[in-house]
Amino acid sequence: MSHPLRLAVADRGVWTELTAPRHDADRVTRVRAGSLSEAARLSAAAPRPAFIDVDVLLAASVNEAFLAFTEERPDWSPGARTEAIVHPGTPVTLAGLLWDIWAARVAPGVTLHAADPAALTDRVLTEVVPLLAARGLVLDLGGAATSAA
Repeated sequence: MSHPLRLAVADRGVWTELTAPRHDADRVTRVRAGSLSEAARLSAAAPRPAFIDVDVLLAASVNEAFLAFTEERPDWSPGARTEAIVHPGTPVTLAGLLWDIWAARVAPGVTLHAADPAALTDRVLTEVVPLLAARGLVLDLGGAATSAA
């Protein structure tokens, strides 16, 4: 597979692409869907590169993430249908989800949402990106590494 995965973070209405080519939000299609299959359908019909929204909460364990996510969203429970894809988990489980989105070609990009976007961005860049690279998916962050295996 040669298509890269693109990542962005949303912070209070400001959308920032972390990966090259770092387009502005008006040059992509934002997709908010309740499942990966729905996201894939909407992405395939999009007129521009699609970025699917994923609401993220990272913690040291999945159990800790579930508890914290439930505190943020009392109406949420594991397995419940939501208006957007949610991922309370660890950097390892987020890397797994991003890998699955890339491998299944659900969408060319993912927009991550979190209560603390700056902390999420830091953890994605320092913890999740290296996990993806170890699996052969090298993200183009504007440096020398520019291809996906």
